[in-house]
Amino acid sequence: MDEKEPPRMKTRRWISIVARKGGVGKTTCALGLAAHYARQGRRVLLVDLDPQASATLAAGAGEAAEHLAEVLEGKTPPDPVPVWDLLALLPGGPDLEHLDAPRPLRAVLEDLDADLVLVDTPPGHSTLGALAMEAADVVLVAAEPHAMAVAGTARVLDEARSRRPAPRCAIVLSRMDARRGLDRGAPELLAAAFGVPVLAVHQDAALAAALNAGKVPPAHGRAAEDLEAVAAWIDKQATRRGNE
Repeated sequence: MDEKEPPRMKTRRWISIVARKGGVGKTTCALGLAAHYARQGRRVLLVDLDPQASATLAAGAGEAAEHLAEVLEGKTPPDPVPVWDLLALLPGGPDLEHLDAPRPLRAVLEDLDADLVLVDTPPGHSTLGALAMEAADVVLVAAEPHAMAVAGTARVLDEARSRRPAPRCAIVLSRMDARRGLDRGAPELLAAAFGVPVLAVHQDAALAAALNAGKVPPAHGRAAEDLEAVAAWIDKQATRRGNE
């Protein structure tokens, strides 16, 4: 009897993680979700749109050859790098910084075998951020629970909502600390202010240690539970384009 293939999603899901500010947990969220979905048996493609290649380094693929800029310029076909079981990566790197007119992500990656495409983005890069949001069924706006980190959240949400068809949006607050009163109240305050779901990922030393060592994010722990809740919300959202 032939071995059964991993379960396939009916429609490929595109998820982009965006923020104006750096250091607010975009890459942590991207890798944590990638690990969660891969453990479910789904084929995941992680696209590292960051010129600093943070997701590439954290996934332990720092030696992978960069060619994503050439892919987006239509000069070469995509060639994902296997990094974990059921997870492949398109590495980022400095050449992305100077892209002028990249081709749409959906167009250049349409032939790749993946159930989910997760796009990690750099902070403050309008071209790459727009490229990620244009492709997305779901946009997760990453922030930390303090004023400086959420200052650009409204602008990101406005830009995502201006897309047609518009993606579903949520805010993901990273490094939440339940001991801090401001952190505890932040999700409710932000949900009321922005009119979107606010999902929290709490501080977790095991998750940070795994990413620092280029290892798979842990399957258990507070952050793993939080990321499972983020994935559950994503799975309830309809895709923008239906069954393409």
